[in-house]
Amino acid sequence: IGGKIEEEGALTVPARLINEYINNLPTDKVMLVGKENNLSVESENYHTNIKGLSSEDFPLIPQVLDDAYTHVDANDLRQALSETLWAASANETQPEISGLYFGFEDSKRRIAATDRYRLAERTVKLKDPVINPKEVIIPSRTVSELYKILGMGLKDVEIYFSESQVLFKFDETELISRLIDGQYPDYRQIVPKGFTTEVVLPREEFMHALKAAALFAPESNNIQIEVGKDSLTVAASSVQTGENVAKISAKVKGEASAAIFNFRYLLDCLVSLSEEQVVFKMINDASPALLSPQGRDDYFYIV
Repeated sequence: IGGKIEEEGALTVPARLINEYINNLPTDKVMLVGKENNLSVESENYHTNIKGLSSEDFPLIPQVLDDAYTHVDANDLRQALSETLWAASANETQPEISGLYFGFEDSKRRIAATDRYRLAERTVKLKDPVINPKEVIIPSRTVSELYKILGMGLKDVEIYFSESQVLFKFDETELISRLIDGQYPDYRQIVPKGFTTEVVLPREEFMHALKAAALFAPESNNIQIEVGKDSLTVAASSVQTGENVAKISAKVKGEASAAIFNFRYLLDCLVSLSEEQVVFKMINDASPALLSPQGRDDYFYIV
């Protein structure tokens, strides 16, 4: 961050405290003075003293920089993360799936996330083809922070790797993280090779039908989807609340089909997309289904 430095120095201060305090200051300029591990913060009518620690108490910042492994467009990366991040497992007892898979090969990057009940994969073109293919697992918390930073109007992201760490570099900011050690599941083995039913329908209507059905599935989260000749029906029922049925006109190819799904898993995907139409594919009530945006072949979601 640029500023007029009158005397160089360093100290360690509580992150949450200084962040929330600075966000509450009404003025643009602030004076910072460090003395005996205390930080004085002076602005127009605010005078504050924050107790800190020696800069030596801060962990060493790892050095990852060599040559950038690859460059990616910040907007493309952010959209890819918005369509995958939420599908990662929240259970860290299985560390391999608690992070996101990043696979780099030639001029493409694949990002995938799964919790063993659903799987999201997004493919993104790289600005420069990579020389050495690489597969890594990056912690979900790191990816969440990366997603926030990418929302600040950035254009380009440089990615660096060491043996056990990754560094994302943009403008004046660097985000460094450890990598998760382990082998990501060979998830492409579970992706069905073909489907017997294909439905094209409006994304927003599908979302509204699922949200209405959700009110009648408060405990199990289970709703039934039935595909007919020219429609898709979403239904739910509860002994306590009653029942709900919503019918959506759709373009249907293939056989009639029906299955029970967790409505939350379907909504997570639909909310992350922006296309007006989505494609929903099924086989039967014992096989995974697939959701994807119509007209785009760089993304799929298995549930």
